[in-house]
Amino acid sequence: MKTITKIIVVLVAILSFSNMNAQDETPKATFDIGVDFASRYVWRGLEFSDSPVLQPYAEFATGNFTLGIWASYETGGQVVGQEFDFYAGYSFGAVSLGFTDYSFPVDGFSDGYFQMKNHIGEATISFGGVETFPLTAMCGVNVYNDDENSIYAELGYPFSIGGTQLSAFVGAGNEMYTTDTDFTVTNFGISASKDINPSCSQ
Repeated sequence: MKTITKIIVVLVAILSFSNMNAQDETPKATFDIGVDFASRYVWRGLEFSDSPVLQPYAEFATGNFTLGIWASYETGGQVVGQEFDFYAGYSFGAVSLGFTDYSFPVDGFSDGYFQMKNHIGEATISFGGVETFPLTAMCGVNVYNDDENSIYAELGYPFSIGGTQLSAFVGAGNEMYTTDTDFTVTNFGISASKDINPSCSQ
């Protein structure tokens, strides 16, 4: 509890300082909703499904503040592959603070979600990802329902080839992220995405 209290105090202090230095502008609010389809759900090197998944999401953003929900549903019907998360974040410049409540309603959503034992909370701090410093660095620590307070850290570097956006990343963690609890590399790879703007001709 003392650790959580310290984190909250630090977050409030940083946010207060940031607000004092913010420009007097009306923030533009946006809302995004959608659903992704993936052949498997792999997160930080951990496989959370053995069949394709549907992953709906909804996100509200205004100014530097972001609030959203994200879920993953395994089409193969494995209950252990179901997840429903709530997250919030605040960024100022190249630094971002975040918090995610991961929930795994293994007893079904109506009953399982409202059992605190099925939740894990993680506080994160990220740096970079801006035009002046594209390299990204993130570190997260579990603050409740994880007796070992597992830590995960990740470095990423975005680049583009022929209009395709790519990102190389490597992540490391300890405790729940590994098989022997030691801090070690658990996740690495390259992701790719490309925007397609369809046009209709008459």
